[in-house]
Amino acid sequence: MSLRSRLAVSFALVAAIVTAITGVVVYELSARDLVERARAAVGQEAETARAYQEQNGLPRAGDLATAAPVVPSPLAAAIAAGKVATYVDVTTQTAWAGLPPTAAIATPLFVHRSFADDAAALSYLGRILVGVGVASAAGGALLGILLANQLSRRIRQAASVATLVAAGDLDARVGSIGRDEVGELGRAVDDMAASLQRRLEHERRFVADVAHDLRTPLTGLVTAAELLERDQVGLAIRGRVRHLRDLVEDLLEIARLDAGAATPDLRRVELARFLEPIIDRHPGTTLVVPPTPVTAIVDPRRLERIVENLLQNATRHGAPPVSVTVSSTSFAVRDHGPGFSAAMLAGATDRFRSGDASRRGGVGLGLSIVAAQTTVLGGTLRVENAPDGGGLVTVTLPDVVA
Repeated sequence: MSLRSRLAVSFALVAAIVTAITGVVVYELSARDLVERARAAVGQEAETARAYQEQNGLPRAGDLATAAPVVPSPLAAAIAAGKVATYVDVTTQTAWAGLPPTAAIATPLFVHRSFADDAAALSYLGRILVGVGVASAAGGALLGILLANQLSRRIRQAASVATLVAAGDLDARVGSIGRDEVGELGRAVDDMAASLQRRLEHERRFVADVAHDLRTPLTGLVTAAELLERDQVGLAIRGRVRHLRDLVEDLLEIARLDAGAATPDLRRVELARFLEPIIDRHPGTTLVVPPTPVTAIVDPRRLERIVENLLQNATRHGAPPVSVTVSSTSFAVRDHGPGFSAAMLAGATDRFRSGDASRRGGVGLGLSIVAAQTTVLGGTLRVENAPDGGGLVTVTLPDVVA
């Protein structure tokens, strides 16, 4: 049940319970008052009837001078004991009063009076109280819905901003101005987003500065490594230096992408023709193209970087054969290795996500760069496992014409 429904039901129940308790109390007090007034009225009527009997020597028409069978037995017994008594029969809505014999009047006197009109008024009051209870419950539910809508709207706003922040929009803010708990929640979300933004910006600057400062000495180191003998040691050193240089270049590329300074230089390219020279640099990789040429508007440099990183990832972490399949809206790189683990599928594009032992590690920047470059091109990236085994990465490009 949603928050709005629960608040509406809660308000309706509270209103119904309060109204019911009030209605029962009012009805019971009114019923008691009705009985007391009926007793008082019939008692006064009995005094008047006795005065008439003493003055005229006989009772009035309708008064009973004896305990006829119609007189309630409890009243007749009380009068026989010499008491002045009244009796209310709620079933017949009749009030009785009795007077015992006196020195002047040898017979008892019984008087009865109907209070049906007052009982009808009490019944009408009961129906009014029931209607008021129903209206109060409906009004409480409506009030609960109104308050819940306002509360739910503010909570949904805070949740929406939190979702945007989790998705990477660190400029999103709730802007809450309330002084209640929901307002505190909104301000906490804003503070969290601001703190996260400052921390990420600090980390980005740190990575960019470190990569930039390493670039110059690495250039000299690469040059020096090229002068080494081409023996086993020299080749190993040159390979490690080139790997370190590529890592620094990747870090600089990520820093530029994070800073939002990347703007695509869009051009129209025919995908199959564009992909052929790239695939030729990776022996054992096959290209599958549709019969109809596929043209896309992309940044060639960035698209080449995407394809290179995907092929290197498939070669390094997967197993041959590796294939690139072009469709009418996308291209997919597939290997026949062990595939991606569940942890990799959950965060394959995270930085420094190096996978598991089955995919033989890595520094974990390749797919994150691919994802960032794809976003710059306006496309989407999907990482999954092929149904018959192996890793499958699909890049969907915008502005594709088959």
